[in-house]
Amino acid sequence: MAHPRRSRRAERTEETRQELVAAATRVFARDGFHGASLDQIAREAGYSTGAIYGHFAGKDELFLAAFDAYAITRVGELTEIDAAESGPLPQRARAFADHWMERQAADPSFMVIALEFLVHAWRRPELRRAIADRHAAVRLALGRFVEQAARESDLELPMPAQDIATALREMGVGLALVKLTDEDAFPDRLFGDFVEQFFELAIESRDRDEAA
Repeated sequence: MAHPRRSRRAERTEETRQELVAAATRVFARDGFHGASLDQIAREAGYSTGAIYGHFAGKDELFLAAFDAYAITRVGELTEIDAAESGPLPQRARAFADHWMERQAADPSFMVIALEFLVHAWRRPELRRAIADRHAAVRLALGRFVEQAARESDLELPMPAQDIATALREMGVGLALVKLTDEDAFPDRLFGDFVEQFFELAIESRDRDEAA
């Protein structure tokens, strides 16, 4: 059964929302979470502050929407990398790690904003839960990629796929944080080297068990 076509008004409402989120992301990147004002964001988008309040309760909710858009983009990139890589699992996994470090080197601004918002949300339980849920969604998406890749490689992982995804994702975040203060602390390839080696060792372990 065909779904009813959305009205032009509903489409325009969603377009306005997306334009506000995109403008907020640019202003947050330029001025930081605390430095950005709703008036600045509205001007950046070409709207009044009333338009923002027509879609969001305030700056906190607008940032969460910007985080959602960022996370969706990242998951989309994971999907593209997964589709483009057809080699052995260690090299496919490494592609994810290398992409992460390349992205952070090219533009670390969202990482900085997210840290600023985390400090802002720390003493606000509702906000803390909201941002935690969003981080969890990214980890779950990565966990599904790890599980599927292991299944396609006929590899029994040494620990649950979700645990591996969580450890690798948070390791990537930690490495990116170090780079914020010391670009020369370690080579960008380090994360990829580790991820590739991890999965190579898992495969070697499987092969030894099968040969025993």
